[in-house]
Amino acid sequence: MASKMEVFLNCSRNALLAMPPAVQKVEAMREVKTFLVPRVLKREILCDGIPDVLVNEEMAERYLEITPPVFSLVPDFQSVILEIEQSYVIGNDFSALSASCVAIERLLNQARIALHKHHKDRAIRKLWNRGPTNDWQPNIDALKDWGYLDDALASELSALYRDIRCRYLHCGAIQSLRQDARRSAAAAYKLMTIFIGFPDDLFGWTGGCLACKNEADPRFVEFYKPYIKDQQ
Repeated sequence: MASKMEVFLNCSRNALLAMPPAVQKVEAMREVKTFLVPRVLKREILCDGIPDVLVNEEMAERYLEITPPVFSLVPDFQSVILEIEQSYVIGNDFSALSASCVAIERLLNQARIALHKHHKDRAIRKLWNRGPTNDWQPNIDALKDWGYLDDALASELSALYRDIRCRYLHCGAIQSLRQDARRSAAAAYKLMTIFIGFPDDLFGWTGGCLACKNEADPRFVEFYKPYIKDQQ
């Protein structure tokens, strides 16, 4: 019996980044036209139908500055991935930053809660059977201790919580908004890739298809296996 899962594919940047630098921005300006189409229309509009005057080089630069996961799975997060991307590209930095921070907080909680039972030998008493928390640090520490976050990403997430999430949420100064939005989006996408973005350490290509390298990995059990459907 064969099996399948529905996977979202976003490979447009990979194709662009393989082009000569002089061509990248020109092609990126064509790509960003689609970000101007309101999603409530629920239909596609060809790039040729969107006036050139509505896009500029900055939007192309923004498009090339961020790297959403090429593959992603969990539907709950797919809309957020797209929202971060669209908001950042068209210059809605506060929206991109906010969506990124919410996605990080949500996924840190979801990952810690789902994976805790797989690490009973390294269980954390104060977090055992505990639901979501507003504080990122306990979740960061747990996921780092279990081997899912490296030192660099764990440190960056801790700094984001202190310097961006809490500052913007608790009436701190709004400064360097574009840089903060880009930094938040980058961290959110890295975190998503580790758990729901078919990371290289867990998936590889076999016969032209994505295949799991270790189906006993807790991430596969919790985040991928539930979406596999048997196909007659």
